[in-house]
Amino acid sequence: MPEPYWPKRKGSYRLSNAAKNSRYARLRCRYCKTYRYYLIEELKAVFGDIECDDVVYQNDWRCSGCGEKNMIEFDTCNPSATELQASVVRRIDRVVYVRKVIWKDGPD
Repeated sequence: MPEPYWPKRKGSYRLSNAAKNSRYARLRCRYCKTYRYYLIEELKAVFGDIECDDVVYQNDWRCSGCGEKNMIEFDTCNPSATELQASVVRRIDRVVYVRKVIWKDGPD
């Protein structure tokens, strides 16, 4: 029998709490097994102070290597200096807002 769904408790683990404990977020693709590192403060600036479990559901994350959707795992970490030298930390370049106009037909 499947386990019932329990709503999340108030005061759960958010990005602001994760930023106090660790500096980087590691997103891993389960399909192609690649790792990408992000600064938690920048994720908080983009998405707001959301729960850490909900980061992978924001913005329809796709793996930039294989293009698969919904295969991303989120983990907070403090990698060693050798791991950081071997990896690339993704940073915000710019945020682009799209203004979309929707027309409707109606009486004049």
